[in-house]
Amino acid sequence: MTYCDVSLPVPLEQSFTYQLPETLRHRIQVGCRVVVPFGPRTLTGVVVRLHEAAPDGPVKEVYRLVDEEPVLDPELLSLGGWIAQYYCAPLGEVLRGMIPLSGEVRKSKMYSLTDAGRDTARQLLLTGSEDDAALQVLRLLEARPLSLSYLQKKLPNALRVVRSLEKKGFVGVEDLEAERDPLRASAARLRASWLASNPDGLKLTKRERELHAFLELHPGTHNLEQLESTVQGASQAARSLARRKLILLEPEAPSGVFATEGPAKTLNPHQLLAYQQIEAALRAGKFQAFLLEGVTGSGKTEVYLKAIDACLALGRSALLLVPEIGLTPAVA
Repeated sequence: MTYCDVSLPVPLEQSFTYQLPETLRHRIQVGCRVVVPFGPRTLTGVVVRLHEAAPDGPVKEVYRLVDEEPVLDPELLSLGGWIAQYYCAPLGEVLRGMIPLSGEVRKSKMYSLTDAGRDTARQLLLTGSEDDAALQVLRLLEARPLSLSYLQKKLPNALRVVRSLEKKGFVGVEDLEAERDPLRASAARLRASWLASNPDGLKLTKRERELHAFLELHPGTHNLEQLESTVQGASQAARSLARRKLILLEPEAPSGVFATEGPAKTLNPHQLLAYQQIEAALRAGKFQAFLLEGVTGSGKTEVYLKAIDACLALGRSALLLVPEIGLTPAVA
């Protein structure tokens, strides 16, 4: 296909058509994410349609493909369309919320000069004052694109100046997304295991040698934070060894949400009566709705948890919705 319709995370109820470069036409699929130009910005959106219908007027090209395989299958795309219609929400913002990758993606903004900005920078370099904040920002951006954090280190009021230059069309902004380096996760979230000896005789520090030897003598995976009590400086040493392919660092598997501590609670007669009706409906495999009514502290949550246990025992899944965000820690 020559063209694709992309749903972007902007407050507009429409998709946008882009032309596909030759290198992407045989690779792109509906449900994949792509990086595209959108005005002065660069955004990441989801492909919702592939076609050959050329739009009226000029059309921009897709910059690059983010995913080789779709991150949203047709069923999820259909669900996103229903959510957008039911809640009167832009489809692009709905789809962005459906992609559970935000925790592993680092987002940043890079600022660069537009053609008009470069012309202005050259003029100001000849006539402007060295104390002019706009001139300082233009001079910094003339060399290469820079992040806002870098500009703020050089100039305290960089944010205000950059926004002013952006409104005038002198500066463009690009939204970047990059996968987080898993080796930069906290020690509590990583597990280390021995991977290989040091055949090339790489020069290792004392802590790296100690950690490498410990993992070789103690097979299996070890929580990196707990290793700190055995091998001093284990966290830094482990990341260095992992980059040299001598040990393996993997994300800590999430603990089970439904793990319980202590003996199971016994339901009182009123709770048991309600639970038995719910369990009977679950076993029947038919849709049925229940309204559990009770005053605060009457034990409604325990009935919910018992019903969840029943679902899991039947090989099914359950979703518990919390009506108030302040209750989330207690429920978790």
